[in-house]
Amino acid sequence: MPGTPPSDSVDVVLRTSGSTGTAKAVGHTFDAIEWAAQTSRRVLHDEDWRWLVVLSPVATGGFMTVARSVPEPLVWPDAGGPFDAAALTAWYPGGAQATSLVSTQLARLLSIPEGVRMLRSMQAVLVGGGPFPAPLRRRCKNLQIPAIATYGATETLGGCVYDGLPWPGVAVSVLDGQIHIEGPNLAAGYVPGPALPRPWPTGDMGHWRDGRLVVEGRLDDQVPVKGVNRRLRDYEARAMKAPGTVEAVAIAVPDDIDGYRVVVFTEDAEHRLPRLDNGKPDRQELLRRARGQHR
Repeated sequence: MPGTPPSDSVDVVLRTSGSTGTAKAVGHTFDAIEWAAQTSRRVLHDEDWRWLVVLSPVATGGFMTVARSVPEPLVWPDAGGPFDAAALTAWYPGGAQATSLVSTQLARLLSIPEGVRMLRSMQAVLVGGGPFPAPLRRRCKNLQIPAIATYGATETLGGCVYDGLPWPGVAVSVLDGQIHIEGPNLAAGYVPGPALPRPWPTGDMGHWRDGRLVVEGRLDDQVPVKGVNRRLRDYEARAMKAPGTVEAVAIAVPDDIDGYRVVVFTEDAEHRLPRLDNGKPDRQELLRRARGQHR
């Protein structure tokens, strides 16, 4: 079919999370994976570090953690499963110089002394898969934990923008408010198709501030509530102000009268959000719950 990448151009297929819709199969080449791994190491000044794998190795974040590690990586046996900070630190044998986490995993590790010690011993802690809340970032700075905010997608082999700065060789532009990415790390295309447009429109809104990319949220983040357009991230930001909240997810539910109603789910010490194997909240399950349904 037109726009379909040839079968011999794809070596590895990774799936998008499917957290907001149907998961897609994304085809990458070995050359792209090697380029992304080497570029990441060069940007981080990674001198043959051993990486600790906490995210699922079959999800993009965990897969690229394995790809970056020059010595054999340390793979937590429960990687990709329900996250337990105490279990991870009890198992951790030491010896890793870096790891990749989502922000909720980072927050859980910072809640126990063993987790703080483990992270402080590392050269880099990549934080991706979603927003890196400012209070959590400040806490890392105060604790001297080398946390780095990453931005990317399965289509870009994970994060290719570190703390707002694109990797060398990756072109990031903002066109009509939407972030576009082009580079050697971009996927050959979806499987079985189509090919990705270049530059690739991410579906995320953003802008530049002092030479750094600021990600504002998804283009589909805005919904009409009682005749007024509301941004879901504003609901999430308000919910995050509650003491002990480590993550908030706002879900828009179609409503025949009000257009949409918004239900906010939060995670704290007692309540956990349902998650996919890449660590992201399972928004489809949360939508079912918001509608009063069950899996």
